[in-house]
Amino acid sequence: MTRLDSFGRSAAFAAVAALVWMPWAMLTAPFLGVPAARALYLVAVAALYCGGLAKSPPRRASTTLLVSVVGCLLALVASGTPELCVALAATLGVVRSGLVHRTAPARAVALEAALLLGGLLFARFLAAGPLATAFGVWGFLLVQSCFFLVGGVTARADDGRHPDAFEEACARATEVLERPFV
Repeated sequence: MTRLDSFGRSAAFAAVAALVWMPWAMLTAPFLGVPAARALYLVAVAALYCGGLAKSPPRRASTTLLVSVVGCLLALVASGTPELCVALAATLGVVRSGLVHRTAPARAVALEAALLLGGLLFARFLAAGPLATAFGVWGFLLVQSCFFLVGGVTARADDGRHPDAFEEACARATEVLERPFV
């Protein structure tokens, strides 16, 4: 799985996810029905997108699995596609700013609220006609790609431990002192 760590990669994922919808629908809708095929597709796209945000391959796999399980449970309890989309968007926000990236809590809430609401509104605006799902997925994920254009967000460390502030300051000071002057 490719890491989605830039605007370009995330936007490319959005385009591929939109293009894959039609073949997916033609293959699975006769067996599952269009609503179930759409729900399964949205869960898969959300899981792959969230997994692609993580830094290391083991973390990508665990994030993808976590979002897949949560998404399937949400698909079972959601009364329709709009409710499922809102629930999956909330899951994406929690995973992205709560598990995968690090930023100040108030800033994370404001950033996620803006991106998720903007993405849902843009997807709703584009979702019309026979390609509604494809355009909706593309629009939502395109807005989510703007996450990488915002500064001050860093990836969480993979080691699972919290770094000591003194050790970080000491390492930065040592790095500065060891740089050549020229």
